[in-house]
Amino acid sequence: MSASSSSSRLTVLADDDSFAVRAHRVDAYRIHLAEGLATSGLDAHLGSLTAQLEAPEIVIVIDTGAAEHHLRTVTVAVKHTGLPFSTVPVPAGESSKTPEGLTNLISALHQNAATRRTLLLGVGGGMVCDLVTAAAATYMRGVPYALVPTTVLAQVDAAIGGKGGVDYGTAKNLLGAFHHPAGVYVDPALTSTLPERHVRAGLAEVVKVALIANPVLFAALEKTAHTLPTGQELTAIVRDAIEAKLLLLAPDPFEQKDLRRLLNLGHCIGHPYEAATGYQILHGEAVAAGTAVAASHAYLSGKTSLEERDRILNVLAAYQLPITIPQDLRETVWEGVSTVRRIRNGPLHLVLPHHPGHCTITDDIDRPAFDKALSDLATRS
Repeated sequence: MSASSSSSRLTVLADDDSFAVRAHRVDAYRIHLAEGLATSGLDAHLGSLTAQLEAPEIVIVIDTGAAEHHLRTVTVAVKHTGLPFSTVPVPAGESSKTPEGLTNLISALHQNAATRRTLLLGVGGGMVCDLVTAAAATYMRGVPYALVPTTVLAQVDAAIGGKGGVDYGTAKNLLGAFHHPAGVYVDPALTSTLPERHVRAGLAEVVKVALIANPVLFAALEKTAHTLPTGQELTAIVRDAIEAKLLLLAPDPFEQKDLRRLLNLGHCIGHPYEAATGYQILHGEAVAAGTAVAASHAYLSGKTSLEERDRILNVLAAYQLPITIPQDLRETVWEGVSTVRRIRNGPLHLVLPHHPGHCTITDDIDRPAFDKALSDLATRS
């Protein structure tokens, strides 16, 4: 059913005045994907996983929005494991993804007497996936967790890669950790309860990975842009997006070797834009706007053609995603870019899309070029 393991060892070479220490760690887990998985199969997967982990109990961490639609289904699956469990609701929305929200969750785990082997089961969108990952990495220096993502964005992005974090001030994901899950359970049918706006925002992350690594997926998105994908069509898109992201993560999953990462397409500008709105826009909407800025800059700097720029902007617009930044927020967004530079260790490492399947990275963008790109996009919006 589920296979999850973590192994580690330490090798030491000693001489008279020093020790050369090398720590090795290998995490292994499965991402299960199937339409209807939550109602047919999740119980067996959780039973196998908890037995392997020797988990004494389960703590379900679920956001209040997801709880309304999915708590009963997940509770049925958890009950079938035969283990005691408790439920910790988290207020829906980005406001819970803060140091205070992380502290509140850790306090709830402590009050529920969670142990080093307690399995945390995160159920919800990107906020819950990020928060549970951060909590699992922090509580008792690391406890096992699994995720049941319930939004398109969480299924293709937040639940994939073992990256957790919380916002600090106006900086998104400034605090966090890498901590891989014991299992991920993706059921695209769970997204059927979402408002269309949230589905579209999730597909912005699919557009992103398709632009980076999968032109066939991008072409499929162009075909479904005016009628949102559902059923097996959506399941296929989610699967292709997960595979593309995993392949992009594979060379450097802990971001130790190189901070120039293609997966940051749309995020260098998108994160400051999201923060500038007080998180009133959805993450995927901010990424779409950031991707549009990058596409415009790529065109204006001679890296791509007008035709390819328009192809990118057209698919974003067809999904009713923003392709520019409002005039009154541009100064705040530009100020926020400086925080991203610090996270990138100096240069912004702006990812530029040339055409689906091919992107490059430029060191930075200056203010005149930023303004010029926004002026270019203003003629399209």
